Order: sequence, then structure tokens, then C-alpha cells
Amino acid sequence: MSLLQDSAAARVLVVGKDPVITRTLSKLLELDEGIEVLGEAASVGTAPISELRPDVVIVDEDGQSVDTAQARQYIAEVSPDSKVCILEALRDLTVNEVLQTVRQLAPPYTGAHQHNRHLRVVATPEERDALASLSDRELQVVRLVAEGLSNKEISARLTLSDKTVKNHISHILAKMNLTARTQVAVYAIRAGFV
Repeated sequence: MSLLQDSAAARVLVVGKDPVITRTLSKLLELDEGIEVLGEAASVGTAPISELRPDVVIVDEDGQSVDTAQARQYIAEVSPDSKVCILEALRDLTVNEVLQTVRQLAPPYTGAHQHNRHLRVVATPEERDALASLSDRELQVVRLVAEGLSNKEISARLTLSDKTVKNHISHILAKMNLTARTQVAVYAIRAGFV
């Protein structure tokens, strides 16, 4: 079941300098049928905001040539109805934090919404192999990352120290050749872990 009831999907544009991070975020958002990703752009100035008129523009602050105030002002000028979400340290956000941000900002989400989401799960053989290379404890951490838990919440759930959780996540990223926890979440969701 979609997050949206009798309503169009929230239309989102992702803007960020790092194409790996923006692509990963887009894939994560696309897993929710209540969200339509319109595209990605490297900077606010090059994003087709006025043409696409997205409900939400997500901007990874890292590497942008304009500051937060300039980005908001520019987007307000070219697409007054678009909401702006400036994210710092995008690579460190949990799945729930990203989805919750879109839910709060996009007009279709105004008011009550369902928390269930129907995911289109299609894992590639490479993704399944990457997950198979992880230890049992690392797989537990991956599942909890995909559920949207923060490091602190994972440490409490598994009765581990925060440092141990950080080490597990570092090992997971290295083994899977990834750079961000959001990428881990995408892999896990696509593989049916959540």
C-alpha cells in the first residue's frame, strides 16, 4: 500500500554534487510508491526546477556553490510552490529521516498519512552477493540501518557500544564497496531484508 491515499505521488528533485550520493538517494526514494523522483542535478543553478516544478527539492549542501539562503531564494523565485530541503551530511542520514523529511514537506503528505509502504524489491545478483559476504552480526546491522535506525538506536537494540556499531558500518561499507549508509539501506531493501 502506498504512503498516499487517493493522491498523486510527491514529486521530488534531488540536487547534490556527489553523483553516487544523489543517485543512491533517488533510488531510495523511488522504492516508495508515494514518491516520484523527477531527476537529479549537480547544483541548484543547473537543476531544471522551473520546468519540472517539483513538490520538494532536496539539496545536499556539501559542495554547492551557493549558500543555503541563496538556494532557497533562487528556488522560491523559479518555482514558488516547491518546498526546499537543505540537507547537511546527507551520507549519514537514516532511511526514515529522508522519507520523513519528504513526507513532511510534500503537499500530498499534509495531514494524516499511512506509515506502511509498498516497496518494489528487485535485487541484482551482485547486490545479493555483496550482502552474502557479510557476517551474521553485520547483516543484523544492515537490517537495522534499512529500518531507519540511527547508530545509537542500533547499539541499544543489539546491546553494542556506539563505537562497535560505527566499526560494523565501516566494515559493511568497505566490503560492499559503498560510501554511504543510505546505499546500504537501498541494497537491503532491494534484497528484501526489510
